[in-house]
Amino acid sequence: MENNERPKRPQKPAGSNWTEEQWQAIACRGGNALVTAGAGSGKTRVLVERVLQLITDQDNPLEIDRLLVVTFTNAAAAEMKQRIGAALEKAIRENPRFTHLRRQLLLLNSAHISTVHSFCLEVIRQYYYLRDLNPSLRVLDETEAELLRQEVMEEILEEYYEKQEAGSAFYRLAEIYSSDRGDRDLQLLVQRLYNFSRSHTRPASWLREKAVAFRVEGAAALEQTPWLQELQRECSLQLESIIGRLQEALALAERPGGPEPYVGNLQAELRAVEKIREASFLSWQELFAAFQSPVFSRLPQCRGDAYDPLLKERVAKVRDGCKKELEKIKGEFFQRTLEEQAQELQSMAPLLDILVELVLAFEERYRQVKDEKGAADFADLEHYALQILSRPGEPSALGGPSPLPEPSEAALECRSRFAEVLVDEYQDINPVQEAILRLVSRLEPEGNLFMVGDVKQSIYRFRLAEPGLF
Repeated sequence: MENNERPKRPQKPAGSNWTEEQWQAIACRGGNALVTAGAGSGKTRVLVERVLQLITDQDNPLEIDRLLVVTFTNAAAAEMKQRIGAALEKAIRENPRFTHLRRQLLLLNSAHISTVHSFCLEVIRQYYYLRDLNPSLRVLDETEAELLRQEVMEEILEEYYEKQEAGSAFYRLAEIYSSDRGDRDLQLLVQRLYNFSRSHTRPASWLREKAVAFRVEGAAALEQTPWLQELQRECSLQLESIIGRLQEALALAERPGGPEPYVGNLQAELRAVEKIREASFLSWQELFAAFQSPVFSRLPQCRGDAYDPLLKERVAKVRDGCKKELEKIKGEFFQRTLEEQAQELQSMAPLLDILVELVLAFEERYRQVKDEKGAADFADLEHYALQILSRPGEPSALGGPSPLPEPSEAALECRSRFAEVLVDEYQDINPVQEAILRLVSRLEPEGNLFMVGDVKQSIYRFRLAEPGLF
């Protein structure tokens, strides 16, 4: 487990079964803390115990309603309340004269232990007047929301079919994503992009930025793009893996009874892949040129009782796997020159522009329909809460470049109300949720944000989590 420890810490109870690392996480005070550990290591137990320690502190006990505890499912929130309630009842039996504990048990049902969306709804209902929002918003269930989205999507596309000319970027996009069964794939593409954009603090700006990325002026500009550089790093890692397996195959071939006739080929192939990897540290152009040289040649005959057939089979299997992976990398990224790829991106740019236009038109119409019904979906709750908690006109909430908005008066009130903000399963957070939690928690060095999670367990990608935040 990792955390930012600052004094003063409560002492570990005698005879407790907490490990030193667990207790360090439970007891650290005076700053933000990130606790990371694998599955089954008791991270949620640690968070619950930390809550108990905060509300039962002998010197400065907190009221439980001064804590904000955030989970990612209603079931998890209910389970956490149940755990805290059971622990409080046990503590009351052990300390019947400690009236503060009884008060915490009474406050438990109204404590801020909930999902992110429930907290967002609470913020909206308390501060709706700051942004002229409907305090009686009805949250759409997924079935109703899906039917509304489908209806709006069909209306938008029908309008575009009528007003766009044949041969336009829209019709080219529709042709690519349509079949003899209709344009369902295009509808799904628009809705997927809409959903993904809503996980960002400024969806419209994010969409436009991604479309601009396709307007590259030639190979040199393309080579400087962050995503091509990331591809180059990824290729380097894959080549390193191939090198390791070829070294394994060579070691097997050189063993007694190994397929010794393969050794020469394996040595040459290993040198060739190493040369390609060296080029991966230079430039994409040089890496492309290195991939054009042949690597694998036909293996020589290897017959006779002197060679162990099992070793021979293992070497051939490892080598074949390396060959297939190298061919896959070449087929995916190095069949066309950088100039050809830049031209293709330029030709795709108008399609991306019209796709973004479709998404924004869909967003606007879908919002209007929800407003008419006095309804909102889960993503709306996050964005409305972000608007309330962000200072009016703050760029990040309204489309500018700031990564974190300045807190509004509502956010500052939340900061003063919550002594600590605790987040379970933090690896499943998205950028909007991250901004909301940062706005209602204090900044370092007086930070009061406590997060637990394990990035290897980020299983909610369908909820648009961004594990990179972890």
